[in-house]
Amino acid sequence: MSVKKLSVLLGLRDKVEKTFGNMLDDMLQKFKNKQSLFRGYRRTYTAIDGYADEPTKRGYELVSSTVKEQLDWFKQHSKDYFKIVLSIEKTNAESVKADLIVAGENWGTYTTLELLRLKSILDSKFRAMLQELPIRKETVLWTKSNDDNYINRNIFESPLERGFSKTTLKESYILPDPHADLKRQPMIAEKSTQVNIGEYTSQEFSGELSNRERAELAVKYDVLYKALIEALETANNIEVKESDLGDKVLNYFF
Repeated sequence: MSVKKLSVLLGLRDKVEKTFGNMLDDMLQKFKNKQSLFRGYRRTYTAIDGYADEPTKRGYELVSSTVKEQLDWFKQHSKDYFKIVLSIEKTNAESVKADLIVAGENWGTYTTLELLRLKSILDSKFRAMLQELPIRKETVLWTKSNDDNYINRNIFESPLERGFSKTTLKESYILPDPHADLKRQPMIAEKSTQVNIGEYTSQEFSGELSNRERAELAVKYDVLYKALIEALETANNIEVKESDLGDKVLNYFF
């Protein structure tokens, strides 16, 4: 951002605030309701000679996106919003400041209006977005995928599952009769035999985060929020300068 005039930033504020709000809504909806974007699979099936093919047992669906790709996009397109709204606050409150120390690292000295604006952002749907980040199934042993479709992407795959599709053949036969000379009605029995009719493979792919990765982001959020509150308490620990503007307004009117 190369803009230097406060009037220009104020003119841009409504636009970037609306855009940022729409982005948060979009990301929240994706993470909460469209997890299929981050999942894929590959299933093969080959019928054994003598048995009918079953095309419905074959399928392939690519992982459309990864959580990391979505968060990288969010980061890139949120920079103007953060820069504009926080620069306005910094310009409007140059006197009251405090150091923001996060996990032992001093990020710098910021005005109370900057810190309050950041607090309002963290209190917004930004937090809900982090809480809804999709995670991979914990019951699957995931490994980083080397599939040609997912080179240089943060996509994981499940172990390749192989097996046979089976069916049950039923065969009727006459039970032996030790008294066949009595000419009784023969007794019919049924024999069931399970046979393989096809060979299949199945594998899942995921662009989601691990449960640990999402938990680590939650910890980062809490650490930053605590540091923010401490910085605000430090900044506000000053003597109040009483304003006479209200009295002048009342005296002017009344």
